[in-house]
Amino acid sequence: MEMNSPLVQLALLESLKANNIKDEIDLFLPFIAVTLSELDSLEVTAEILQKKLTDSFGFIPPIAAIQVFMTRARKRGLLNKENHVFIPNMEQVDIWKNGFHEKKDDISSSLQLLRRDFKEYALHKFDKQLDDSECETLIIKFIEKNVSSVTDSLVFEKAELKDKIKNTDHLTASFISYIHKNKTSTLDHFSRCVKGMLLANYLCYADKVGQKKLYSSLTVYLDTPIIIGLLGFNGKQKQKSLKEFIALLKKISVNIHIFDKTLDEAERILGAWKLDFQKKNYINFKTKTLELLRQNNYDEDSLDTEIKLMKSSFEKLGITVKVGFKSKKQFQCDEIALTEAISPNFRSSKNLDHDTICIARIYNLREDKPIENLNQKVTVFVTPNTGLVRHANNFFEPQIPKQSIPLVVSEQWMTAMFWLKNPDVFSSLPMDQLIASAYGLLYTDDRFWKSFIRKLEHLEKRREITEEDLTYVRWDSDLLNMVHDISVDVGEDFSDEDVFGVIERIKSKHIAEQEETIAQITNETSEKISQLESKVRDSESTTKNLENRFELFSKIISVIPALLVSVTILGCIFWTTYLALPNELFKTLPTFIATDYQKHSLTGLAAIITLLFSVAGSFCGLNIVTLYKFVKEKSYIKILSILRGGK
Repeated sequence: MEMNSPLVQLALLESLKANNIKDEIDLFLPFIAVTLSELDSLEVTAEILQKKLTDSFGFIPPIAAIQVFMTRARKRGLLNKENHVFIPNMEQVDIWKNGFHEKKDDISSSLQLLRRDFKEYALHKFDKQLDDSECETLIIKFIEKNVSSVTDSLVFEKAELKDKIKNTDHLTASFISYIHKNKTSTLDHFSRCVKGMLLANYLCYADKVGQKKLYSSLTVYLDTPIIIGLLGFNGKQKQKSLKEFIALLKKISVNIHIFDKTLDEAERILGAWKLDFQKKNYINFKTKTLELLRQNNYDEDSLDTEIKLMKSSFEKLGITVKVGFKSKKQFQCDEIALTEAISPNFRSSKNLDHDTICIARIYNLREDKPIENLNQKVTVFVTPNTGLVRHANNFFEPQIPKQSIPLVVSEQWMTAMFWLKNPDVFSSLPMDQLIASAYGLLYTDDRFWKSFIRKLEHLEKRREITEEDLTYVRWDSDLLNMVHDISVDVGEDFSDEDVFGVIERIKSKHIAEQEETIAQITNETSEKISQLESKVRDSESTTKNLENRFELFSKIISVIPALLVSVTILGCIFWTTYLALPNELFKTLPTFIATDYQKHSLTGLAAIITLLFSVAGSFCGLNIVTLYKFVKEKSYIKILSILRGGK
């Protein structure tokens, strides 16, 4: 890239910042040093520096800003004043150039990678071949629109791409979201350009900003889209950037308020969503708003809770709700004329009471006092709607000249004014704002979307698609992104083939999703069956082990009665044999064994037991073996019954 490349110029603004700075004005001395080193004349004037800064870095700072930097440059020794003429001190100039040539080469290589990735993405995603200048045009245009608020001061020549790309914002926003998700290094290259643009903004505002660190004299009133975004209803990325923006303002002691009128409007918006949920009027929602609410499990009850807690939610963020307003009649503006002036920025059905009343109140609070810098006590209305900023300030231009602090300002304006007060603490704020803008554009129901929906409904009325097709496609979560992708080629002029193509893609997607769901259910079912079979096998194994243990235990129990019977019978047999022996054999035995006792009691008992077992064995089949089996079976059944809770 050559030095006149706008991207290089912007990135150099961010990269040239010196390390030994005392405040944000010192940040710009390296740029002044580079400019002084390239002057052809020894004499330095604000007009000469302005022209050279424009040639070198691509923006036109106001003369008042140049004078601020020249005064600081003299204090730091870059300029000497002799006979009322400023002359460069080249020794200090070389020091403050801060490695300009080395950084320029590094940035050129870095941004070459950014352009390469952009070209590859455009070709792969949209089949668009971009050259280097077209890449720069798209990137700078996007940064100007979503971060910069002084685009009129930039002198970059922009080629028109309307014939080639019908929706340039979507192409660039899509690329930014892609590198945000996938390419950290490319995002870093891009971040240099974004912060450089912010620094260029500050240069153009430097004459309006003092060197204070705290701004308790500044009061801001936030517009409804900002507070809706702070609640998370415009997505997590937007909520993150807005919270960081509020934290920045609090850090420098800015007073942050909202009018009761703004709180009422926010409550009405959520109340309308709640009512539409109750009545299932989903057609009233913006596509991505409905999708976001569903993703976060919002329903009428949770929205009702949000409404009730809204005021306390803002107070936790350090935002004060100002209830009641008493206007001063002598400073009251023509609200009817103001409504008419801002109306071109909105659709005809939009109720402009809130915007008109809030802006009129800010004008009333100003009391018709000229405010030329932020060291004075000043009140502003902050909105993300840059169109509203332009129309409102144009209306008040006769009372509030352009060199004064505007009555209505954008988030970008506030960031450009105050980000450099704490650039290290809030280093990600500029990129967060741009990324939030990119995602916002991807998910906005814009003119391309409305044109496609009209075409879709027209085809349904002509019965070229069915009502089922219309419903099937209309509420698909990917439809908006598909529409924007097509709009890069065709703009708002969607053909029948474009609509039919989208319908087929959505149907194919749903069929694939259904097949994937069926496959997933099948896999889950198979897995569950396998798990059940495994459990059954484990249970059977456990049962078998228990049965074996019970059987062993029952065997042990059954052996005892069998053994007792066996011992008894053996004893009887032994005793009967003993009695059958001759008496002469017992003469040597003790005398306590009486012959009568032998003959009657014991002999009778042995005879009875022997007779019983003989009869039982003959008629019932009862013997030692059957007794063993009977006890074993009964004990086994009894053990199982006890374990199962039976009786």
